[in-house]
Amino acid sequence: MNSYPAVLIGRLGVNKDYRIPDGEENTTGNQLMDFIKTWFLINNKTGCRFIVVDSYNNDKALNYYYRNGFQPLFSNEEQEKQYYNYSTERPLESRLLYYDLITFKVD
Repeated sequence: MNSYPAVLIGRLGVNKDYRIPDGEENTTGNQLMDFIKTWFLINNKTGCRFIVVDSYNNDKALNYYYRNGFQPLFSNEEQEKQYYNYSTERPLESRLLYYDLITFKVD
């Protein structure tokens, strides 16, 4: 399959002063991600099965998406470089990650 029914969301950021709201157990970023997942699931407005993000290629950003159930689209950075036709010496500034909406459980 050359394409998948997916929606690409932009990069997310939360002001450091608002990352963990008073009285909340969950971070603002995690709440936002759950809202996005739910938004695409309700009546499947977009007909998409996957959410895709183009994450910065650093531990903090990648770990945020991993904690929210995203997985790398490519098995390793070398495959992703080959897909984009990048030189093997060129560092990847971002990584494509995906989330399969079929795995999301609405509480």
